[in-house]
Amino acid sequence: MLFIHSILLAFLALPLGLSAPSSPHALHSLSDLRSRAASSQAQSATSTSAGSAAAAAVPTTLASIQSADFKSLLSSEKIPQNCPINKTLTVPLSAAAGGTLAVPAGQAVSMITVGRGVQNYTCTNGTYVSAGALANLFDVSCLFSLTAKSVNPAKLSELLPKLAFKASLFPDAGKLPIAINHLFVATPNSATPGISPEFALSSGSDQIIVSKLGASPAPSDPGVNVPWLQLTAIEGQGTLAKSVFRVDTVNGQPPSSCTTEGESLSVNYASMYWFTK
Repeated sequence: MLFIHSILLAFLALPLGLSAPSSPHALHSLSDLRSRAASSQAQSATSTSAGSAAAAAVPTTLASIQSADFKSLLSSEKIPQNCPINKTLTVPLSAAAGGTLAVPAGQAVSMITVGRGVQNYTCTNGTYVSAGALANLFDVSCLFSLTAKSVNPAKLSELLPKLAFKASLFPDAGKLPIAINHLFVATPNSATPGISPEFALSSGSDQIIVSKLGASPAPSDPGVNVPWLQLTAIEGQGTLAKSVFRVDTVNGQPPSSCTTEGESLSVNYASMYWFTK
């Protein structure tokens, strides 16, 4: 088979607790996810203000961002899309244990997103084993660039997943523009069956399949929040980025044990995803 769990469990209206119901749900294909994203973007295709007007609507302090309606903040009417990345921005990795994660020499931030989705697990020999993840990623590059002089980027990166976790942004993001679909596909060119993370632009124009290069326990509540990750591009599997960093994670860890062999579990989570080239 070319795909092993090529598109993992997608869920309807999961609760925002530490774990989601363990009952299995219907599988979805990549085309389903992209169609959903395209539909969402089509609904959100309103006339966006000129760049200067949109920029003026962006909150300029951490407190104002925290108090803003998060869905409104993510809308294209509030945050302009496709603005240049502020060159002073760097991936906030100082909290990672022992400097285990680092941006490779010569790479710079190319895109910043906040993700909201589910971590999937299967009960295997009394323990929940990772079965991948599904998430909607929203482009917040312009928010970071426009507030770089007034807001600490590391604090903003820490805040946004907390806001995203509370918001109902998965599986249906409503009218919000989904920038990237995050899912898992069969590991390409591998003699051993397995799955690997993929990040695919909702437009279908580019993607990247990655492998894990490094991991660090979440600095806060590692038993609740999934680890921070450094992911590196697999050669020949897209040009979207050279590295992806999952940081500032919120929730996503499964219970420490399970009793029903083969049971599927999905756990809600949110995270920042920083892309570098």
